[in-house]
Amino acid sequence: MATASSAEKTKALVDSATTPSTAMPLGAMGLDGDGQLVRKNNDGLIKFTFNYMGYQFAVRAEVEPGHTRMRIHAVLGHLPYTAEAPDLRSNMRAVVHEAGRALGGRISITQEQRILFLDEFNFDETLTPQSLLTKTVAFLLSAKPYLELLALIAGASKAVYALLPAPAAQSPAE
Repeated sequence: MATASSAEKTKALVDSATTPSTAMPLGAMGLDGDGQLVRKNNDGLIKFTFNYMGYQFAVRAEVEPGHTRMRIHAVLGHLPYTAEAPDLRSNMRAVVHEAGRALGGRISITQEQRILFLDEFNFDETLTPQSLLTKTVAFLLSAKPYLELLALIAGASKAVYALLPAPAAQSPAE
């Protein structure tokens, strides 16, 4: 077996990822001794996390030949208690409501008062690097204005509340 140079390995990776007719499905992959891209196993499950705009996202894809089920989710924060910050809570609820309406319910508030962003895709193709990135980026771009607004409201409101004096302690009634 001939040892492949770094340039040849890079070219094999790029060619494999960018040519749809030869693109391999995602999974544990590596290079063999000849510099060819090969699968290391065939478990059909891909999981990873990434950070976008300060939010931690998780992706899970179940891959079968000719079909992929992909789920992306993030906890965008928690609603503050009404007693802590009633205006902040009201504003965040309004943004989440409108975002959920505009995005088909993909942003919602759980019973635990978490703001959850979730979507699931089912598509009839084997998952490739190109299709994974396309679905993930489309998901993020659709919600970017709402993510920015939530971050702005939460950050601005927290800064304002930090400037307010602490509530005065009430003395017991005599």
